[in-house]
Amino acid sequence: MLYSALLSLSILVSSLNQVEAWVDPFFVVQHGPDLITSRIDPVINPGAVSSHVHSIIGSSAFKPTYTYENSMSGKCTTANVDIDRSNYWTPQLYRKRTDGKFDLVKMNRANTYYLVRRGSQTETVHEFPPGFRMIAGNPSRTTYNASSYADNAVSYVCLGVNGAPETGAFPTQSCPSDLRAQVFFPNCWNGVDNWLPGSAHVAYPTTQGYNSGGKCPSTHPNRIMSIFYEFHFTDNFAYTPGARVWATGDDVGYSLHADFTFGWPKNFLSGIIPYGETCAVDFSLENCPPLKPHLVNNGSACTPDAGFQIVNEDIGTNGPVAKLPGNNPVWGRSGAKVPDPNYKETASFSTSTIAVPAGWSKLGCLAEPSGSRALTAASTTSQTMTPTQCINYCASKGYSLAGVEWSVECYCGNTTTKTSLSAINNNLACNMPCNGLDYAAGYCGGSSLLTIYQKTGNTVASSAAKVASSSAKPSSSSVKSSASSKTSTSTTSKASTTSKASTTTSKASATTIKSSTSSSSLKSTLIAKVASSIAKTSTASASASTTKAAIHKRRLHH
Repeated sequence: MLYSALLSLSILVSSLNQVEAWVDPFFVVQHGPDLITSRIDPVINPGAVSSHVHSIIGSSAFKPTYTYENSMSGKCTTANVDIDRSNYWTPQLYRKRTDGKFDLVKMNRANTYYLVRRGSQTETVHEFPPGFRMIAGNPSRTTYNASSYADNAVSYVCLGVNGAPETGAFPTQSCPSDLRAQVFFPNCWNGVDNWLPGSAHVAYPTTQGYNSGGKCPSTHPNRIMSIFYEFHFTDNFAYTPGARVWATGDDVGYSLHADFTFGWPKNFLSGIIPYGETCAVDFSLENCPPLKPHLVNNGSACTPDAGFQIVNEDIGTNGPVAKLPGNNPVWGRSGAKVPDPNYKETASFSTSTIAVPAGWSKLGCLAEPSGSRALTAASTTSQTMTPTQCINYCASKGYSLAGVEWSVECYCGNTTTKTSLSAINNNLACNMPCNGLDYAAGYCGGSSLLTIYQKTGNTVASSAAKVASSSAKPSSSSVKSSASSKTSTSTTSKASTTSKASTTTSKASATTIKSSTSSSSLKSTLIAKVASSIAKTSTASASASTTKAAIHKRRLHH
């Protein structure tokens, strides 16, 4: 009996010794809030207004038509790796109100995972070629097939609820620390095409699961890196069945999908693979030698490049919309989608520039002095604030300096108090959009930060005088604080199971844009990056802006 047991153990040990064991690279690129929210999809609808609104992160050069060269030309990226000029997007989430209108639910951060999943250590993992793009998920899906790898690759995790399961549809409860929408892309490629309709050039493995290194089908024999998205949406609302609605109109959650356009330097990703376990770093990218020189912490300040295109329509940036943009009636719980047969697309692209009145120039971002104000002569607020409105107000009172703060506030003066114009620093987070120009990040200040405009030809001196104005308020208001954070625990993940605390970088440095419009009435489809601007209109959004850290449970398995 003992001999038999020992023999069995010996056979087991021998078998285990023959199993190939190795560790491949695995790293997570972090992003702050979205770069653009718009009806733009250069993969499915290149050059045209897309069918529904998307939340987009990545390269600042994002346009309605994708080329590798254009993506690489972006002046910045939302990623915490400065050479990642890829773009990543999912549908925009809305919340249906009791009055039938829809509130836009802000995407507050995202993670994009790069994993090597292969059948053996000698299996070649092919580089994404320039021009490569792909999608995962189906915007028209109405059912869930538990045996389908494609269906299983799309899921949700309800953060802030202990023991909440990973689900294939919207969770049946509120998610106080965010709804995490997840998509895992195919990792088998036909080796020929950068794109085929329906993303037919890529496929999931035939065995071991959608997120595995299982055998690739004979039609798609080439292994590529696995890409996995986590998009976080504020969900700290009382649970109401059917209230969550994707921009597609889906109120069940099956239509979640994601798009990817490649934007890394040629052969950079394949150069990471030989590092093996050294680059199996999860969120600690500083421990992977090829990635370390490219780490940044200013992705939240990235704004679209000058001359960006927008779709001229209201998507709910500044308040509820009566219907979802495009031909997207609510469907899912009520059955299949029934689009309006008489719908005609009326929205179109426009390229806008933010106008500064003649005789004035934009200087940049200036921090308020601690507990005081830089400009104290006059002030006003407006829920339709624009740079022009503030400049005209200050000019009418005879002042040569105008400053816009917190999207809605305007301050004037001829001198600065307790600071000077030499302290202007465009690495500061003047990245809130103007309330009257909702895509104009970089033109209307930030939290205790002024975007300063000066009358041309004026030389301004700073003043050391104490501020006695009753209108001055402390510059460290807790309501506006963008530094506060709380930790949310990620439950089951599709990527792995090892636990690691990580903070989504939110130190924003403002990279200003010179694109917008002179008309404060224009309703744009684009929300240029703003870390916490919706806190001023929504308690739930204010709560969301504090959610900047997440404990992720991940482990790479073979």
